[in-house]
Amino acid sequence: MNQIQKWLFLAVFSALTLGCQKDDICPEGTETTPLLVIEFYDAEDPSRLKAVQNLVVKAAGKEVFLGPVTTNSISIPLKTDEGVTEYSFTANNNSPLENEDLISFSYDPQSEYLNRACGFKVNFTNIDVNTQQDEDNWILSEIVLQENVENETEAHISIIH
Repeated sequence: MNQIQKWLFLAVFSALTLGCQKDDICPEGTETTPLLVIEFYDAEDPSRLKAVQNLVVKAAGKEVFLGPVTTNSISIPLKTDEGVTEYSFTANNNSPLENEDLISFSYDPQSEYLNRACGFKVNFTNIDVNTQQDEDNWILSEIVLQENVENETEAHISIIH
């Protein structure tokens, strides 16, 4: 009886220790799907950054994503499973000067396998931007600075207002 208990204990102990694996945890600092970086520039001096007052950003048909905030640069996500993402950009939110412009970003999503722990990230290529024209656009023009969105270190789009 004592011999059976020893063998049973040894079998259970071996199964537990040999069956365990190291946890798959994606290391901190691993590149993930990048955000689209947008900088806002002054229409009178296009080389000078200019903050948008009380900016609110909403994805089409969604809740407020960002704002209200006064800033000259934002980072927003793009849809990874589609080739188009639409946002509403509202300047001077909740004031008599409130003005909303609709912007559409089109691109080609490219999946990239990182590893088993981290899975995939999506880069975006051939990015294009288009502001829907209305009678009172606060966004005067857009410039694509980088056609490929692969990191968040530099601006991808500049908006002149």
